[in-house]
Amino acid sequence: MTGAPNSADVVVLADHPIWIAVPAFAPAIVVAGVVVYIAMKNRRKREESNGESTT
Repeated sequence: MTGAPNSADVVVLADHPIWIAVPAFAPAIVVAGVVVYIAMKNRRKREESNGESTT
C-alpha cells in the first residue's frame, strides 16, 4: 500500500489521535456549555427585572 492517500486501496482502520484528544477537549466543551447556560439564565433574569420595574 504505497499508493496515494486518496486512492481506493487505502483503508484507515482507526484514527487514534482523535480518541486521544477527546478527553482533553470534552471538559473544555462542558465548561463552555455551563458558562453559556449561566450567562443566558442571568440575561433573562435581568430582562425580567428591568421589565417589571418600568411598569
